[in-house]
Amino acid sequence: MPELISCGECLVDMVPDERGCFCPHPGGAPANVAVAAARLGVSAAFVGKRGQDPFGELLQQHLGDGGVDTSGFTSTREALTALAFIQYGEGKVPDFRFYRNPGADELLRPQDIPAGLLDAARVFHFGSISLYSEPAAGATRAAADKVRAHGGLVSYDPNLRPALMETRPGALEGARSAIERAHLLKASAEELLQLTGAQQEDRALAHLFDHGVRLVAVTRGADGATMATPSSRVDLSGESVTVVDTTGAGDAFTAALLTGVIERQLGPDDLAGLHEDTVRALGAWANRVAAQSTTQTGATQGVRRPT
Repeated sequence: MPELISCGECLVDMVPDERGCFCPHPGGAPANVAVAAARLGVSAAFVGKRGQDPFGELLQQHLGDGGVDTSGFTSTREALTALAFIQYGEGKVPDFRFYRNPGADELLRPQDIPAGLLDAARVFHFGSISLYSEPAAGATRAAADKVRAHGGLVSYDPNLRPALMETRPGALEGARSAIERAHLLKASAEELLQLTGAQQEDRALAHLFDHGVRLVAVTRGADGATMATPSSRVDLSGESVTVVDTTGAGDAFTAALLTGVIERQLGPDDLAGLHEDTVRALGAWANRVAAQSTTQTGATQGVRRPT
């Protein structure tokens, strides 16, 4: 059975090439995490929904070719596979525009998840986009609660997308409501403040710890990352690489961090009391994998175990 289950949106990133033509690349943050974790050697499954269309077939093949268990990745005729058109700003930071009203991923229902798939999961990972509307929100919450109930670790990446949140009333509240379900949380520095409503990072971290989060990773792009528990904080500098595409770098970081947690056999009760050296090692490994992922086009093509 899979050690890591990632749940949420699986969509197609339309990425501009050197001519300005948009080319399809498999994407969706939770799906990226599943593929990246499998590339790093973890047994991973993805839970989500796709349309019965050519883009959905592309995603099905991508996950399967990536070594991901797709028994929980179902299809529907009720909606099309979602698309995200990407444009790059300063520093090659991607800006997303979503085409999904609704997308097939929003139609995930609890009964779509195979009986028993969650029972042996050591880690359940999800993002906030699947919480913006029903029935996907209810299915995601129920799956997280089931894994928590048998002692599994729950990981959360809010992955806030302003362009999408503008079209989903209550999206920020939905993202905030998931904090209490998470043992581990990864966010960018900007997301950390927006998610908690705090004005300062220290207060934002304290808010998360007060709500039960035990390990927080704050990613800062080229400037590295910060790893924090209730008793320690480690700041890591960025890695020097030739950047080609930053799409999915945060997902690569998450996958590497969860891989490190699984390989060390860490459970929810272990996280808050981690020795600072272990926190540093987890963050440095994730930072290195994320940096390497930016050296190729596509969200997961550059993911590999560092030599």
